Amino acid sequence: MAADWGDVVELRIYAPETPEVSGGEVTKLADVGPFAVYLGTTRRRRYEVRCCGKTRRFRSPPAAASPPVTAMYEVLPDRAADRLGCRDLRRHFCGGTLKDVAALAAAALDFSDGLYLHPIYPAMSYHRYDVVNHMDVTERLGGWTAFVALRDALRRAGMRLVLDVVLYHVGLRNPLFLEGPFILKSPELARLVKEAALRLPRDLFRELARGEPPHETFLKVWAMPRLDYSRPEAVEYARRVVEFWAPHVDGFRLDVAHGVPPGVWTEVLRPASGRYVFGDHMGNPAPFYSAVRGFTAYMLYGALTQLGGDAGRLAEAVNRYIALTPPTSLPHMNTFLENHDLDKAKTVFGGALEMGYALIYSLPGVPSVYAGGECAEEGKAADYTNRRPYTPCPDSPVRQLLTRLYKTRRDLRLNTGPAWADAKDSSLVIHVAGAQIAIENKRAVFTDLLPALKGEGSLWAGRRPCPVFIGALGGGHGDGPGQHRGPFAAGLQRPERGPHGSHNGPRDKRIFLLREISRHESSPLLQSPLHVFQIPPHALHPSCGGGFPQHV
Repeated sequence: MAADWGDVVELRIYAPETPEVSGGEVTKLADVGPFAVYLGTTRRRRYEVRCCGKTRRFRSPPAAASPPVTAMYEVLPDRAADRLGCRDLRRHFCGGTLKDVAALAAAALDFSDGLYLHPIYPAMSYHRYDVVNHMDVTERLGGWTAFVALRDALRRAGMRLVLDVVLYHVGLRNPLFLEGPFILKSPELARLVKEAALRLPRDLFRELARGEPPHETFLKVWAMPRLDYSRPEAVEYARRVVEFWAPHVDGFRLDVAHGVPPGVWTEVLRPASGRYVFGDHMGNPAPFYSAVRGFTAYMLYGALTQLGGDAGRLAEAVNRYIALTPPTSLPHMNTFLENHDLDKAKTVFGGALEMGYALIYSLPGVPSVYAGGECAEEGKAADYTNRRPYTPCPDSPVRQLLTRLYKTRRDLRLNTGPAWADAKDSSLVIHVAGAQIAIENKRAVFTDLLPALKGEGSLWAGRRPCPVFIGALGGGHGDGPGQHRGPFAAGLQRPERGPHGSHNGPRDKRIFLLREISRHESSPLLQSPLHVFQIPPHALHPSCGGGFPQHV
């Protein structure tokens, strides 16, 4: 597997011993089975891989594409506001509308450029994964008028819209069931079940529909019969749904993507060409990468259980995720600390929450924040408190941190590979796209690498040389050198080019305090958490105009 990122070719090599790549470097990622997976990099368009007494010659693959979305904000529309005073979070509608979603999206522009929107179709329940009509917008959310207003507002703001499309199953009240392409174990009983679903309130139907359903379903939920994709009419129906929505959205999230054969996805997604698509998969999606480029990165989420613990074990877990993900898919993976199916991130990670956000905003992929995550809300999936209606938190320190992480991610272009991790003392160190990020309990240090670090023959020579950091992003006063600037101040600008395209001035090094510092650590420069401060020029190495920090 290989990816050409323009200035560097990234390889995955599965070998019994350390290989060599002509004109490049090799890093071991993980032991997988009897051999190991290595990450190789080279700047050559034609290169050799040498291993085990053999040499193979290659040409660089076609240029790899990165998605048009840098980071996403995930919203469950019904829970965008509490207009109905809902008490039963499992069953009841809370009354959020697409107008409420638009307000949340506008506020999330500080740390995302994509809205990941849960189902908006007419459906049987508040979450709308039991779809009754795929080709419409429910009036509970404001109907088509509200959707068009949301879509147009997002386009004006430069925010992409990624819609959750549910094609593995439908709702019992969907007209397609039961004469359409479904698997009926007992047709007569299935017909009675549909009649009951049409006539009875949802809560009463749920009490009656217990045991083994008379039709194939999603997780034995009677109200969600699954489509039979061995039948051409199911494939055609799904394709028409994607074709219907494609002009209105910038991408799709595929619910239960692992339940639909890869060959079917290839056909169904033809109308979505050029859009960002990622699938829902809770394991290793290896069989599906030929059809769907990105997936929910549950393998990485599993690695995050090491947050706040041993940095070496965390680095190993991150590298294993990278090893098992094709380099062309890595930038398309949806990385997250929480979503609507999981416990809230603050509940899971506690004091390591900020470390987690620093990590997913540093790795290739499309990190997402589930509404309320920027407020450090707590909640559990088991009692549905992870789906509480949204409560605004404009002054949240986590929101401020996300804003700074997002800007740095865009400035340093951290959304593509190559990437790998290692540990240094208590820090997790992420190497990605010519930058280095050191993450520990109290801070994250983002550093743009210099050609001077490895010499003119370096793999990274010529990549973003010497960008200059002109100010801080933390709270404070003043805008002169070394002084604090407001939370929306620019953090990175490139100086004028010198002879031969070189830059003058120091490179960028940003330090984020991820937790409150103790009183004895306090200083005039470090009076607020999540603070980013400038490294003064006199503390920098003279190479590249004073660009390499000798001491921080």
